[in-house]
Amino acid sequence: MPNEEEKEYYIKNKRSLMRLFGAATQIVKSILIENFGEVKVEEFIPKARKDFEMLLPQIPYVGGKNNRLTEDLINSALLLPFLRFFEKEGLDFYKIGKLTYDLFEAFYKFIPPTDDIFSEEYINRDKENAKISKLRKYPGDWVFEFVEGDGETFTYGRDYYECGVYKFYKNQGAEHFMPIVCISDFAMAQAYGYGFKRTQTIGNGAPLCDFRYIKDGSTARAWPPDNLPEFKKIEKK
Repeated sequence: MPNEEEKEYYIKNKRSLMRLFGAATQIVKSILIENFGEVKVEEFIPKARKDFEMLLPQIPYVGGKNNRLTEDLINSALLLPFLRFFEKEGLDFYKIGKLTYDLFEAFYKFIPPTDDIFSEEYINRDKENAKISKLRKYPGDWVFEFVEGDGETFTYGRDYYECGVYKFYKNQGAEHFMPIVCISDFAMAQAYGYGFKRTQTIGNGAPLCDFRYIKDGSTARAWPPDNLPEFKKIEKK
């Protein structure tokens, strides 16, 4: 269990996290204005900023900088006020999904990758992280298995049996957004130029998420998601 100092991790990093919120908002602001108009967006952004700030102490501690997936939790908390705003504006699932995917694409095109995910160093670290995850030191963390590549269809993979973002969103009563959030992985692969495939996710009600990465591969745009194997079709309104 996290000690008191660990529980304060996100609060202690509040200044940098609020700067991150500001930067992310600027990247996607033009898309928001295109969809909602400048007046509404200028009203929304300060509210979203406050909502994100209020979420900081609720983000589960999973190891801080020692866990690369901490960044995923932070980004998911940053996204949540936007998803709630879209829903409050009366957008249905598919409209929320399309708009959110547009935001993902804009974000990843602007933000360069921090790691070479196919380097020997990264893969060796990933194998070690998989072993550590099974110790379940932090309840809000991911639990996953590293999957060796088959030499033909994928370079390597991960099978996630527990998802930190799903746990966090469930605690926030927001797990219905997960099928949209999961698709960010395709937008990232698309922007960073590698192949990515998956047949199931916890966020779509499956028992695991089977990530597969392909070096020198390519990833097609994943919205609309109806033809993705992982996606359970939702009736359009």
